[in-house]
Amino acid sequence: MMKDSSTRMMHSAVCLIAFAIWFFSSWFIWLIPGMMSLYRSGLAMSFMHAVILLPVSLLLWKGYSSRYPLLYLGKFSLRDFIAPFLALTTLMVIYGHFSEPETWTETLVTQTLFVKWMTAISVCICAPISEEIIFRGLVLNSSIGWGKAAKFLGIVGTSLLFSAIHAQYHSMISFIYLFVFSAILCVVRINNRGLIMPMALHALNNSWAMLALFL
Repeated sequence: MMKDSSTRMMHSAVCLIAFAIWFFSSWFIWLIPGMMSLYRSGLAMSFMHAVILLPVSLLLWKGYSSRYPLLYLGKFSLRDFIAPFLALTTLMVIYGHFSEPETWTETLVTQTLFVKWMTAISVCICAPISEEIIFRGLVLNSSIGWGKAAKFLGIVGTSLLFSAIHAQYHSMISFIYLFVFSAILCVVRINNRGLIMPMALHALNNSWAMLALFL
């Protein structure tokens, strides 16, 4: 399927264009009437993930899969889950020790219970699904067919991009954490070949973070 360079280039371009569509779709949120009211109420992020980013990512996945049979949900394997689970647990403990306060999390703590619940749903369910489709799915797939070195560069590039789009974080420690977190999920995706394992790990990781923040 990826025998000639023109086919590989087209495939890589499709993957990266899909990322661009997903990323810039979030900008359209500000064209929606009443969006400033949602922003002031603290519900803008939840709305963006649930109403824009998640549906767009699912549509992009469907469109990509209709042409390239290279992105599967896959099967959950408890045996293959344990090692990355322990790695992410260790990473979170280290991050918790060295992390610095982030403005957006401090603001979130002061929100109403309803806003906290909506944020938790978007962060623990919507974000893991959409971000795994886009990053460990489409962006990582852009390196397919270019050799072993490209696989490594794909992991690095995907992880850099993943950490960069989380602009709500300002601490360098947070960006390093996000990079390593993404790299672990990239390896899981490559080894497992499906998205279900990275999605589950991502959701579990975000759930821990929400519990630590609200309890």
